[in-house]
Order: sequence, then structure tokens, then C-alpha cells
Amino acid sequence: MRLTIVFILIFIWVSACGTPAKKHRKRYAKQDQSRYYKKSRKKPVRTKKKSPRKQLSPRQPQITSTDTSLLPTILNEKDQTLMILINQGKYLVGVKKIAASGTLSPDENGSRFVTLSAFYIDRTETTVENFKKFQPRYNEKPFTNGKPCPQCPAMGIDWYQAIKYCKWAGKRLPSEEEWEAAARGNSTFTWPWGNEFRPKHANTFGKEDGHLSVAHVASFPAGASPYGVMDMTGNVWEWVQSKNKDLQIVKGGGWTSYNNQSKISFRNKVDAKLKNPTFGFRCTR
Repeated sequence: MRLTIVFILIFIWVSACGTPAKKHRKRYAKQDQSRYYKKSRKKPVRTKKKSPRKQLSPRQPQITSTDTSLLPTILNEKDQTLMILINQGKYLVGVKKIAASGTLSPDENGSRFVTLSAFYIDRTETTVENFKKFQPRYNEKPFTNGKPCPQCPAMGIDWYQAIKYCKWAGKRLPSEEEWEAAARGNSTFTWPWGNEFRPKHANTFGKEDGHLSVAHVASFPAGASPYGVMDMTGNVWEWVQSKNKDLQIVKGGGWTSYNNQSKISFRNKVDAKLKNPTFGFRCTR
């Protein structure tokens, strides 16, 4: 009897201890499943990254005449000059006439449209520094009050010297049509910057521009052409290529020129051998 009672007591004790253990194991089992479930939910989902879209809004800065040198350029190997690309296309050449409606029409003064192939033109007038690479004995001091000025345009240059320099550098003088295309771009401007003369945009006659004589090239970025070509008005007249023999043409005016003489369309016919202190040049290729 005693053994029976003892056995019953042991069975009750084991049963009482065993039930919580099972519940305990179940609870941990559920917790383990919960952790596994949560981990599986936290697995990173591979999504295709969206590339940022280019915003084309009115707030985007526009390219202006002063920063159009960002357009395609090359560095000429021989004289290390920066040259700007002038695109192929139709360009206005000569004096223009604007009708009351605002449309452009050719007039009796020779205004016309010409189709030009693409070409490069020097961003600035040929400097003293570069011209001395070709002609080491050249001296600019008679034109600069006895002071050296390597970044001034080469001055007192005749048409033949300009031709020789451009050939030496692997380039050539621009035609009159090319020169005007570089100065005006696809616009109908009277001056490189617009149809109203602005004395602080170019080195011409007078003191409003801050210079009574020649200035360093590219001193007037606000007066750059639509293509970003500098000093197409003022500083020095620039020789162009023409079919004439004795008389050639200089364009753009110099530091002693009046407003009308500095217009893009103005044609100044002079002796090809003339070495005027206000005559310089730039090249194309």
C-alpha cells in the first residue's frame, strides 16, 4: 500500500513539473518563429534605382554672350591660341534693314544671307606675345607709351604680315563673310551685343570705356559676340581676306573709331601695305 501511495505521489510530482516545461518550450518555439518571421520581413527588397531626371525648368541658367566660350573650342598647336567653332549655316552679311513688322529684308546697301561651312576663328585678336613667336624683333612699345604689353593686340600690322603669320600658324585670314558671321552669329545685330551702341562694351573713341588707347585683349567680356568671340568691335581694326589686290578691308573699328565705324557691317578699304597703329588681325582655320 505504501509503495502504491509513493508511486502515485511521484507521478503527480512528475506531471506537475512536466506540464510547465512543455508550455515553456512552446513559448520559446513561438518566439523563435516570431523572430524568423520578423527577419524574413526585414529582408531588403531589390528595387531599381531611379536615375535623377534632368530638370528643364525656367530656373535653369541660360548661356549668354559672356559665357559662350563654353561652346566647342580647339587649341591651335603652332601658336597656342584658343579658337571657337562657328557653325555651318546661313548668316546675314552687310548693312541690314529692319521692316516695321520686325522682319529682315535685304536693302540697296548690299545686305544678304550667305551659306558658310563650319570654321574656327581665334577667340581674341592676335597678341603681341604670339606675334613675337613668328617675328621676334617685333616691338610694340611705340604703341604702348614705351611699356611692354604682351597681352595687347599686335599693332601696326599690314595685310601681308597678317597673311604670313596666319600661314605660319597653319591658319588663314577670315573672309569678310566669315568675320561678320563670327561677330553677329545667327542674329541681326548691328554690334556683337545688340542693336544699341554701348560704350562700355568695347574699346572705341572716348573715355567711357576706361581706355584712351589700346587695351589688353578680351578686356570687354560683356561685348563678346553671340559665339563668345572677343573684341569684334573696337580695340584694333582687323584685316580680312578679299579678292582685291591693292586695297584690302579692315573690320570692327579700333580705339580711335566712332560708333558708326565700329558696326559689324562697316567696310574700311585701305592700302594693303598700310601699317596703322590701330590695325591688327585674327586668324581662322
